[in-house]
Amino acid sequence: MPRVAPDDAFARLAALAPRAVTTPLPQAAPGREIAPFNDPAAAIAFCRYDLADGPLRVHAEADGENFMSLSFRSRVNASFYALTDSAAQKGALDALVVTQAQLDEIEAGEAEGEDVGAETRIVSPTREGFVLMRALAPTPAAMEEAAQRLRAVACDVAPLAPATDD
Repeated sequence: MPRVAPDDAFARLAALAPRAVTTPLPQAAPGREIAPFNDPAAAIAFCRYDLADGPLRVHAEADGENFMSLSFRSRVNASFYALTDSAAQKGALDALVVTQAQLDEIEAGEAEGEDVGAETRIVSPTREGFVLMRALAPTPAAMEEAAQRLRAVACDVAPLAPATDD
C-alpha cells in the first residue's frame, strides 16, 4: 500500500520543506502526528534528498551524553541505514548519502590508500529519500534543548569533485 498511497510519508514531508534542509517536526500529540508512532519524549526532524542534485552530506555534533539517531529512509519510507550518537567519531556523526554511480566516481578520484576520514558512505537504494533525525529529551523541560541539537544538524548537497586531467 505505501507504494500506491498518494499521501505517503515522503509526500507529507515534501510539502513541509525543500530538499537538503534540516526541518524540525512539531512535537507529537494525539491527532497531530505527521508520521505515526512518534515518541513524545523525542524531538524529531528530517531532511529530504534527491541524489540527482548530488550526494547528500549530513553532519551532526554528538556530545556522548544525549541520545541522537539518524535513520536513512528510501522514497517509500523503508529504512536502509541508521546511525546513533554511539557511532560518533571525534564528537560528530558524518555521513555521505550517494548512488552507487556517485560512490564509484568518488572512489575513482581518490588516491590509493588515501584517508577518507570518519565519513560513513551510504548507498541509497532510491534516488530520493529522507533522513529522519531523533534526539531524546529525558524530561519535558529538556525538549527544547533536544530540538536545538537537531536544528544544528547540517544537511547539504555535496558536489562531486570535477575530474582532473593528469
